[in-house]
Amino acid sequence: MRMRGVEFVVVLLLILDFRTALSKNRHHNTWFNNSQSIDHQKRMESTPKLEQEANLNIYSNRSATENSYTEWSKWGRCINCLQRRMKVCIHHKCHNSRMYEERECHKKRCKRKKKKLIAFHIVHTNTSSSYLTKQAPSVIWSKWSKWTECSFSCRTYRIRNCKKPGRCHKQSQTEYAYCYHERTKCEDYVLNIVAAQQRSFLDKRYQYAYHNNQFIARESRSKADQCGLTFSKPRMLKIIGGSEAQRYKWPWHAAILNQFKEVFCGGTLIAPKWVLTASHCVRQKLRVRLLAHDLRSTEGNDIEMSVSKIFAHPSFELKTVDNDIALLMLPRQVRVPVACLPTKKPKAGQLCSVMGWGKIHTSDMFGVSVLHEAKLPLVTHKRCRKAYKEFLISTNMMCAGWRSGKADTCAGDSGGGLMCPNRKKIYSIQGITSFGDGCGGRNKFGIYTAVYNYIDWIRYIIDLHT
Repeated sequence: MRMRGVEFVVVLLLILDFRTALSKNRHHNTWFNNSQSIDHQKRMESTPKLEQEANLNIYSNRSATENSYTEWSKWGRCINCLQRRMKVCIHHKCHNSRMYEERECHKKRCKRKKKKLIAFHIVHTNTSSSYLTKQAPSVIWSKWSKWTECSFSCRTYRIRNCKKPGRCHKQSQTEYAYCYHERTKCEDYVLNIVAAQQRSFLDKRYQYAYHNNQFIARESRSKADQCGLTFSKPRMLKIIGGSEAQRYKWPWHAAILNQFKEVFCGGTLIAPKWVLTASHCVRQKLRVRLLAHDLRSTEGNDIEMSVSKIFAHPSFELKTVDNDIALLMLPRQVRVPVACLPTKKPKAGQLCSVMGWGKIHTSDMFGVSVLHEAKLPLVTHKRCRKAYKEFLISTNMMCAGWRSGKADTCAGDSGGGLMCPNRKKIYSIQGITSFGDGCGGRNKFGIYTAVYNYIDWIRYIIDLHT
């Protein structure tokens, strides 16, 4: 009996030890499981964050793509039971690209004709003046056919036939265009071609080649030759008493807009992110419009953006209008030709050009909606001071104009550039339209800020904020 009692006690102790060990093991396992669950929870918490960030990136890319285009234009008139509307890409990477959309007209005769809703990217590289004429309905030619499907070579075409063989040089006309679907190789290819064509008249800096499924850009010319080239040969046009300037002839000329989006000054693009203007044009909120020609047009290739930073010259004096120069920093770089900065002072008698949307006549209440230009000779300081005895004409100023006053800048032209060519017809901005006594008055010249005196300041500001 005594041995049995001892055995019972030993067995009982063994059972208690086993339970204690089991409970300890359970405790350690629970800690391990808890640590695993905590890590798992952290991963579960971090995963949605990563997904959320990815979704935000996708959303931002989408919104950036959507913001690259203007708003849809109004629906056009009904042609062959179809109406068309368009939006233009304003982003520098897809400049000149247009998206068209067609819909069925809301007319009884068209209800029976069911036509597909079409949306496509198409890029016209034809810049001839007859292009728009070809789009209009013609007595001689039939209506244009639909654009063909975008091919593997990123091209599409459409055809129209001759209705009156005796008056046509050929039986049919074919119009070709580049095309692309989003997020395809064709998109890169076409947009590269567009960018190259925009720069080809300037310096042909980039040559695009397709090799091993990659687009390669080769740089072929020095940076010294990348500024100051106009689109075409200059013509004698005037602002006061003048006529319309050639479209996009002065690609670097910018319109400066106030907070109400009214054009009140001009400017000159001197670097991909910098516009040079007059200090008296500076306001708290400014916008810049580039490649503008007709301010009323909504279907152009204009690039408009808010000014990121404003740098008025620290020594600008409002009373004497001395040091009337300012730099506007854009929020991003633009692919637009720039004007050259002067390397030497201009000579009196040299013919230079001014441009702007200012008044044509002194009596006009408002400026013009279409860009105008004029050629003006530079005047000596002595003659300028003689004409403006009541004003301080400092060495930071220069004068230009005709004694007869047949051409001059006027209200609304302020801030624009006085562009002077060299022997190679490369234009540099020698002056900034500042002030004058009236517009086009006899023996009253326009006063311009002498840009050459501020080259060091301009480069300092640009280098400091680049």
